[in-house]
Amino acid sequence: MKNSIITIAAALMLISTTAFAGKKHPSRDNPAEATFQKTFVGASDVKWSEGKETIAASFILNDSRVVAFFSYDGELLGTARKVLFNQLPLAVVREINSRYGSAPIADITEYSRNEDTFYDMVVDTPGKQINVRVTSLGDLSVEGKIKK
Repeated sequence: MKNSIITIAAALMLISTTAFAGKKHPSRDNPAEATFQKTFVGASDVKWSEGKETIAASFILNDSRVVAFFSYDGELLGTARKVLFNQLPLAVVREINSRYGSAPIADITEYSRNEDTFYDMVVDTPGKQINVRVTSLGDLSVEGKIKK
């Protein structure tokens, strides 16, 4: 499970770095648009971009900016969105609080693919900023540290 989440995270990060390098709107015969219309009913302010291997749709859904990544075959690969600390699952909040107490948390991004969801965030401790990843079940891994 942990390896699959790490693999998904790496894929989404790779996708996100290439997704916005292309056009503003995919071609009209793109299967991703049909998948998008079925999956994200009620989405507004949709902006499309193409990368080498993926198509991304950035949009508003339920007052949140979401980015959905699709293959050129129209398969939904995953989504990413910014969230607030109070929107995190209880297992994530408990794990962050038990490890870092009341340290400020910033830049929380939720990544989802099928049944897997995880959260990347920055914990601001007195001596360093720590990039952490937490699964929805509360499994935490440190992804990097930056000295202040």
